[in-house]
Amino acid sequence: MPTWLGVADAPAQTRLLAAWEDAPISNLETCAMLLEIARDQVWAYAPESLDTLGAPVVVPGPAITTVPNRLVYAQLQQAANLWNAGRVASTGDTGGDQFTFTPRPMDKAIRSIIRPMLGVPSAG
Repeated sequence: MPTWLGVADAPAQTRLLAAWEDAPISNLETCAMLLEIARDQVWAYAPESLDTLGAPVVVPGPAITTVPNRLVYAQLQQAANLWNAGRVASTGDTGGDQFTFTPRPMDKAIRSIIRPMLGVPSAG
């Protein structure tokens, strides 16, 4: 199982850039905050996950480093969403003095990565 994404050292930064080439790695503090916030949001949503048989899945807290692939991927996607939300002005412009932050709930696609829909055969 993989570990949560971070920027603590050069290998972690290389791993992050391999997965997210536009990561704001030039500002390690901001990048670390984005990844931590995304990790915490994913973890907060994840405990209600179900396995393929519909049984509840125990998900480790954010302090635990080894997590399922889907949660690390969801962390990556949520961090990118948070970063993009902070860079885009209400007019659609990005960067510069147009900076605004529009808080958005976790994207439906990311929620489905964390809690996949279970296919249930119909009786018919």
